[in-house]
Parts: sequence; structure tokens; C-alpha cells
Amino acid sequence: MKYIKIKTCSDCPHYGHTGAFTKGGAKPCCDHDETVRTKGNDCFKRVIPYGTDYERMRQARVPKRIPTWCPLPDLKTES
Repeated sequence: MKYIKIKTCSDCPHYGHTGAFTKGGAKPCCDHDETVRTKGNDCFKRVIPYGTDYERMRQARVPKRIPTWCPLPDLKTES
């Protein structure tokens, strides 16, 4: 079995977004099966806390931290 080190939600293979045509820009969301089961199919209910990447002068939304509701073990931080 191969393991990957996940420091932010961007590193996770279950990382997704609300879509490019979202008002205000795409927001990061969790597409993990367990999260979808508990929070539902609406991606806006699964949005990951994010910030805007002004350091690179772009309007991209980048996850700030791993939320407490993350279904992966040993990754839980503040919500």
C-alpha cells in the first residue's frame, strides 16, 4: 500500500471545488465519500476554510487548514 503525506487539503486526492462559474469564484470543497454521506451532495455544505492567494497575485481560493470534519484519521485540526 502506498501512503501520501497530506499537509493541506490541496494534497488530498478527495479535494475538489464548487465550480468555475460559482459567484465570487470556485471554492475548495471535500469530495470524500464519507463527507458526502454526512454532509450531502451540495458542495457548498462541504466547503473547506479558504483564503485568497494574493502572494502570487491571483484570485485563487486556497485551503487554510484541514477542518475538524475531515474523515481521514490523524488530520483533524480546528474547524
